[in-house]
Amino acid sequence: MRQMDRRRRTWSLDTATERVPGGIVLIARGRIGIGTAPAFAAALSAARAESPRVVIDLEGVDYISGSGLMALSQTVNSEGGHTILCGVGEPVRITLELAGLLDGVSIEGTRAAAIDKLKGP
Repeated sequence: MRQMDRRRRTWSLDTATERVPGGIVLIARGRIGIGTAPAFAAALSAARAESPRVVIDLEGVDYISGSGLMALSQTVNSEGGHTILCGVGEPVRITLELAGLLDGVSIEGTRAAAIDKLKGP
């Protein structure tokens, strides 16, 4: 019983990138807490290094802590780039709103809509 409880409390984060016309998509799945925020920050930095135009797909993320917010904030507020969030679930959206990160950031409901917007005019 104790092992099952421990597994339930284990947080993991998987990230992947996908090159698309006009930029790159960073897909995150899991929970972004103090233990996984460094990996999230590294993935954000690597995506931004590949392209200044980044879609961050958070559909598979159900929790983001202050550490994750800091990493996301650095990417969203970086000079010379354009960031679009997509697939933001209600718990994550509320956290982003309370942290003031929704001001001035583009949010789309789906990855396809975000990619279309990334291509832009």
